[in-house]
Amino acid sequence: MITGCACSAFTVSLQRRWTWFMVALALSGCWVLEGPAEISPPAVESLPTRTSTPSATPPAIPTWTATDIRRLATASPASPTASRPVEVTPSPAGQAVATSAPAGSPSATVSPAGAFSATATTAPPTATPASSATPHPTPAAPAGPWLYETTVAISTYGYELGFEATQPGDPVYPYPRLNFSMVGPPAPRTYHALVLENEYVSLTILPELGGRIYRWIDRSTGRQLLYENPVIKPTSWGYRGWWLAAGGIEWAFPVDEHGLNEWRPWSYSTGYTANGLSVTVSDVEDRTGMQVGATISLDADHSYVTIQPWARNDTGEAHQYQLWLNAMLTLGGNQVAGPTQLIIPASQVTVHSTGDGGLPGPGGAMGWPVHEGRDMSWYTNWSSYLGFFAPSVSAGFVGVYDHSVDQGMVRSFAPGWPSGTKFFGPAGLSPSLWTDDRSTYIELWSGATASFWDYATLGPGDSIGWSERWYPVHGLGGFNYANEAAALRLTDTGGGAEVSVAVSSSTAGTVSLWAGGQQMESWPLALAPGQAFGASWTRPPDVGGALGLRLANSSGTVIAQTGQVP
Repeated sequence: MITGCACSAFTVSLQRRWTWFMVALALSGCWVLEGPAEISPPAVESLPTRTSTPSATPPAIPTWTATDIRRLATASPASPTASRPVEVTPSPAGQAVATSAPAGSPSATVSPAGAFSATATTAPPTATPASSATPHPTPAAPAGPWLYETTVAISTYGYELGFEATQPGDPVYPYPRLNFSMVGPPAPRTYHALVLENEYVSLTILPELGGRIYRWIDRSTGRQLLYENPVIKPTSWGYRGWWLAAGGIEWAFPVDEHGLNEWRPWSYSTGYTANGLSVTVSDVEDRTGMQVGATISLDADHSYVTIQPWARNDTGEAHQYQLWLNAMLTLGGNQVAGPTQLIIPASQVTVHSTGDGGLPGPGGAMGWPVHEGRDMSWYTNWSSYLGFFAPSVSAGFVGVYDHSVDQGMVRSFAPGWPSGTKFFGPAGLSPSLWTDDRSTYIELWSGATASFWDYATLGPGDSIGWSERWYPVHGLGGFNYANEAAALRLTDTGGGAEVSVAVSSSTAGTVSLWAGGQQMESWPLALAPGQAFGASWTRPPDVGGALGLRLANSSGTVIAQTGQVP
């Protein structure tokens, strides 16, 4: 039997058929984009299997040969352009890239009759890799994507020492319960890591910790966008009565509250997409026997990361399930600052849990963003922990923006699908519940069901999956509209407007401002990921009406717009 924590060259070869199948699905559009649909992942025999019997001691960490796979313009899936060994240096626990690119000077100032001014602020992407490994010299254009293997050392509690076997009839069987009094002290542990990056972002994926995306660097600012717990620590939260608090983006299946198998090693494979590279992580869940996984893809031209969660039922009976991804975000140095804004195009959300007596209880409706005079979209207004659902966000985007560092994250998806969007912030709770320092985070969830109270059913041979794209932005001062191509901010200042634009790929075109259904101004735009365009406009006394903002490319095709635009 081939285990997920001991994948050899044979394992990767065996999984390659799965990767090609997943790529074919993505290219053919079989992934769910507008609602649930049937997908056909490969036959179960094409996937490696793994055992999950709890051990009394932490598993041995294998020695890995680092391999650099560079995806160049002439590369094809059948014959990668380059594949060679490199030297790898283990990364210190929780280390993130500390480099930052200075903002460039304004590249344009336009002020006809003093009506408005426009600036384009640039922060050139840095070529510094998000690891102490040296995977390759700086490549010729196009710069990536590329993929390499390395290791990451993280202080880890001996949680396996506290495992207690369960019996049939226990709601979490066959998974272990945890005796916290038997958990061993933290000690350094080395984890195998896959680093997938391009010119704009760098991702570190840890197959041995539930296949999670552990690290996400915005290379234009050098900031780490995901929470990196400096210690891997079990908490008393979760369906099993314990949850391994590690950070990053985890995959929760087949139940609510972090799922059942986020803590153990998952299998993985790598492959090519039409324009880039992908990593697929997967596991066979013990309670249902269903497969669960996620494919993470990156190309050369975009700052967005494509994330495709999926599940398949290869058993002979139907099973109820939930499937969620949980992104733990900290956009300003492993801390959530007070001026962090949750951006949700909704007028009402549903409370899941809270310690705030001034808010509705579980299942209650809460006005959004303002509830009883309090703007709950700003984290500084939270007096206690709060989790809530924003089901079926029809606009197809949500996000988080930390105004203290002018950094944000956009999540873009097909409007209305997937069904579930959830936020959670542990305001007022002691960080000692999940870490050994004062680090904090906010959770942004995406799921196949509208809430943790809702289950779906997957019949024999049925599959479920969807695709969404996430990308970082900065220098915008926030945003109130986004899709996979661009994020826009349009603010009515009373006497005029402020606008800003960020894009996920290099874009040339125009930005136009509208008022009362008439175009007021138009600015030429030449923008790359990691840059921000900003402009201000003064409303003439004889001009009224609602504002609108439109971004069009050089051929006139509208890329994104918000507000009142005809």
